[in-house]
Amino acid sequence: MVKELNFEHTDSITHELIATHSEINIKNVEKTIDDLEFTQEKILVCGRGASSHPEFNPRFASPSTMIQADLYVTVDHHKPKKEYFTKKGNYAVSLIAHPDIQKKILELNGEIFWFSPQYLKNDLPKITSGVITLDNSGLASISLSSYFNAKSILLSGVKLTGLYAKFLEGKKLVFENALKNKTKIFSLDGVLAAKTTFDDWCKF
Repeated sequence: MVKELNFEHTDSITHELIATHSEINIKNVEKTIDDLEFTQEKILVCGRGASSHPEFNPRFASPSTMIQADLYVTVDHHKPKKEYFTKKGNYAVSLIAHPDIQKKILELNGEIFWFSPQYLKNDLPKITSGVITLDNSGLASISLSSYFNAKSILLSGVKLTGLYAKFLEGKKLVFENALKNKTKIFSLDGVLAAKTTFDDWCKF
């Protein structure tokens, strides 16, 4: 089951779909990520590479992680799966996301805060979530955390291994940008960043 889900979500978006989705979505922009406020120095970023995650505030997650979060982050170019989009809350959504995602979030009475990938020309806040055609929601969550000036990020279940390894080029960009912004990144499993425990990270 996991392999099937992973496969579905690792096919790349085309240049044509990037143009189509962004042209549709930009007409619906009311709020951007600049309308959000996160002032905490630490942010927990969760992905579906782990079956459980620590309780922490604030906690960012992709909708497919299927946990309660302070901010749901998606760059997904697929139609929204109803099992993933079940929670009312705040959603940071990329312009390249499937236009039906906006409709689904509004059905849930959620709020949408838009951002643009760095490679599109527009006036929206730019968030790097990968290289063109290879954007990743976990990478977007890391970039957003740094954008909100978090000093320290802890990754839980964000791995980019196996079928997700093709996002590693984008990971390099995201981590370089975070470093420039003086954001330190740690990981519970040590796959993408220096390994630490949740308790130790809380004490840093």
